[in-house]
Amino acid sequence: MSPPRVGIVVPCYNEGKRLPVAQFLDFLNQDFLKTYDINFLFVDDGSRDNTREVLASLQTARPDRITPIIQPQNRGKAETVRNGICTALDQGFEYVGFWDADLATPLNEIPNFMAALAQRPELDMVLGARVKLLGREVQRKANQLANLLLS
Repeated sequence: MSPPRVGIVVPCYNEGKRLPVAQFLDFLNQDFLKTYDINFLFVDDGSRDNTREVLASLQTARPDRITPIIQPQNRGKAETVRNGICTALDQGFEYVGFWDADLATPLNEIPNFMAALAQRPELDMVLGARVKLLGREVQRKANQLANLLLS
């Protein structure tokens, strides 16, 4: 029996200098890939930097697990995620999710999400969110977003 195919959509906009390439490649060398067939679909949202070149180098490094999807124009994060999810479903992935390119949630959480789905087959989805816990500080960039919207 082959492992379930998992498609993780990673929306990217001007991530050329920030994308943690080494972390994605290290993740794809882990042993749990024998249990889950995890693939990344990086969706470039009309970036104006070298994001496309970075994604091409990722695909060259792991063509079996990395698929870049290029949107020629910026369409926003929600449309970028939707496009990636629709593509993943069209490609027959059994499980589909999305992950932020900045790895605000570490990649090593993906097997935990998959384990939760395996242990509870009645679940249709698993999600994670950053919440403020006692003694922890969550940095949000609302001011930067407001400035972008106003400019």
